[in-house]
Amino acid sequence: MAENKKVDVKKVAEEAKKATETVKATAEKTAETVKASAEKTAKKATATAKKATTTAKKATAKKTTKKVVATKSAVLQFAGEDFKVEDVIARAEQAFKAENKRKAIQDIKVYLKPEERAAYYVVTSGESEYAGRIDL
Repeated sequence: MAENKKVDVKKVAEEAKKATETVKATAEKTAETVKASAEKTAKKATATAKKATTTAKKATAKKTTKKVVATKSAVLQFAGEDFKVEDVIARAEQAFKAENKRKAIQDIKVYLKPEERAAYYVVTSGESEYAGRIDL
């Protein structure tokens, strides 16, 4: 049959208390290890995020440095005809150069009069002004 053993309750309580303290200490050490590991992982993630941000900024900076050059043109339409303003100015410059070969153009103003099918120009060269007319 079963033997009846005498059990010392105080001794069992002390052993249980020691076991509880050992479990608590082990749990605290495990928690500290997990916390340290989490901090290391967070630091690595932060460093990686910073590198990614820097790379993204560099890529964005490279893309934004390209300037878009807009083309400009002007066309005068009158009585079913088109006159490119750039072409009219170029012809006015050529007409001036044909008459004044040694004069440099500092400023040129072209006045279009489509009803007369003409363009009038005024050229400033040095301290002198010259005027002329070309047919459109």
